[in-house]
Amino acid sequence: MIMRSHLILAFILFLSVDRVSAAGFVPDFKLKPDDYTVLMAVDAKLSAGLAPGMTGGHGKFFIQGWQRPDQQADWKITAEEAADYTVQVLVNRNSNQELRLEVTAAGKTLTGTLPPDARRWQRIALPGTISFPSGESSVTLRLAPAAGSSGFDAQVHAVELVRPAVRNSLHQKALALRANTTWFQQARYGVMMHWTQQSMPRQGDPKPYAQAVADFNVEGFADQVRQTGAGFVLLTTSHAMLYFPAPLASLEKILPGRTSQRDLVADLAAALGKRGIKLMLYYHLGASDDGEWLKASGFWETDTSRCFGNWQAIISEAGERYQDKLAGWWFDDGSTSYYYRSAPWEKLDRAAKAGFSQRLVAFNPWVLNSPTEFQDFFTGEGFEDPRGYNELLVRGGNGRYPSGTHQGLQASACLITEGDWVHNRKDTAIGNPRWNPEQLAGMLKGFSEYRSVPIFNLEIYQEGTLSPATVDMLHAAQELVKGRK
Repeated sequence: MIMRSHLILAFILFLSVDRVSAAGFVPDFKLKPDDYTVLMAVDAKLSAGLAPGMTGGHGKFFIQGWQRPDQQADWKITAEEAADYTVQVLVNRNSNQELRLEVTAAGKTLTGTLPPDARRWQRIALPGTISFPSGESSVTLRLAPAAGSSGFDAQVHAVELVRPAVRNSLHQKALALRANTTWFQQARYGVMMHWTQQSMPRQGDPKPYAQAVADFNVEGFADQVRQTGAGFVLLTTSHAMLYFPAPLASLEKILPGRTSQRDLVADLAAALGKRGIKLMLYYHLGASDDGEWLKASGFWETDTSRCFGNWQAIISEAGERYQDKLAGWWFDDGSTSYYYRSAPWEKLDRAAKAGFSQRLVAFNPWVLNSPTEFQDFFTGEGFEDPRGYNELLVRGGNGRYPSGTHQGLQASACLITEGDWVHNRKDTAIGNPRWNPEQLAGMLKGFSEYRSVPIFNLEIYQEGTLSPATVDMLHAAQELVKGRK
């Protein structure tokens, strides 16, 4: 999750931050005959002036500085057998001029257009197909302003290649796996907590993770959540470090010592369930802070079968154990960590729904394109506008995106309520909430009108305690909303 409290500020910072390169994962550049092949812009041979806009220890983002028609990105790919492939370009532009997108491969050029009214990141399908022969081929991407347009400034995330029949088949399979989001809308809003190995108590030194799990005040926590009026809790299980607050055999097999004897997930589900509140879980594939996990899990391996096999084992074990007591999964870095691995999305979605087919699933794309159709809702990180991504939602509509990169997904928004996602500052009190009750009541009313579901991230102490000031603010806001009906 990007540590920013406001989307616009986040995007500005996003373009200027210089981090350690994420070159640890090297793709095999092989065409996938039965799935999408992702050619990341950061993995291409690039013309002068093109450079990563932001890199991270585990994430691959986009190329920026695309301002001239003579610039290009080149990839060398191989195919086991000859076949026709469709092409999509994931692109963003800083102004409103029309852009021409060209992909050349196997002696053919496909051309598409980014229209002038397109905002934020777009996935542009180029008309036609390219017949790739068996063996090696070159793929070249160029951008240029349309005739009569002025200069441009664009970013590119990736080029996608997929067989037409495979694309259509995957689309139908994704729709068939979609879960019913009615309860999610009816919950009105939820609260999220990054309770992790990094969480700090109100005072003093933190306890070891397993001991903190054992001592977590479940009943007190559930009572505080009930006071907030939230319909569900989204609990972070792993973030910077891969830990899980329950005795998962699959995780212990990969890296011993990262679980706990107490099943905190089961205890929370039971306590919250008695109060009519559902439980969802946040899970992170792996982060650069945790080198031991990255090595043990196969995180950097070009052959992703071990990495995603481990993922499926962990996620499906949890799903089978908790059944319908686990209402959903929120997987972070969907577009910046899963995506560049050409993830086996259908298998991941099925594993995430193990034990309960109606469990909601989302792969957080941040401000980028949706990484897959194999999910149920758009996470909306930082989107305070209830109209959602590109303001596409309709007041009084069904809460699903009618078009664009997140088409068909239930809308939601994930927002920092106090100062940060995680309370990791020693001997420091959680700060005041960003809004007063009147302001939050207005926000809740707006989200309700568009049937988007806001999720408010609350800082939490290691003891399992929320800020009383924030709980009171949320309680007062819901009372104001009730009074206005």
